[in-house]
Amino acid sequence: MGLRRSITPWLLGGASLSLGAALTLVAVEPALSAGETYSQADPAVQAGMGVIMQSRCGNCHIIPGIPHADGNFGPDLGPHDDIPPVAGRNPLAIYPHGSVPNNSQDDLAAWLAHPTDLKPGTAMPDLGLSQDDAEAAAAYLYAIQPDGSVAGMDDSAAAPTPDSGGSGG
Repeated sequence: MGLRRSITPWLLGGASLSLGAALTLVAVEPALSAGETYSQADPAVQAGMGVIMQSRCGNCHIIPGIPHADGNFGPDLGPHDDIPPVAGRNPLAIYPHGSVPNNSQDDLAAWLAHPTDLKPGTAMPDLGLSQDDAEAAAAYLYAIQPDGSVAGMDDSAAAPTPDSGGSGG
């Protein structure tokens, strides 16, 4: 019986230390994971960047994060003045003859895929985007933040700019 009493406090102490270590790891692990997740790129946003660049959307629009996207024929798709980024705009287009809703990324993808079907007479051309490409471009445009940054893009995924040694046109 004496042996049992002398081992019990030792076992309880060890269990307490193990529990304390486990709780510490659980408390620290989410903080470490959050930092890792923040720097990861979203494949849909990256694909959208490629679609936007290949389709030359920047010839008509200013688009944050897209090199040489400084067109002024279409609307600026980034936040400016009191205008929010695309995700915060409703409707998408109001001229001529009514508006096109922008209540979701799906609405934007539908607009990008077939703008003239949704709004006859629009200046936005039908670029012949596939549904997948339209969804990818919409994912990129919806990732534009109020500060002009693009969520879901990490440094390695960013498009080259003339200052970073990329080949500029």
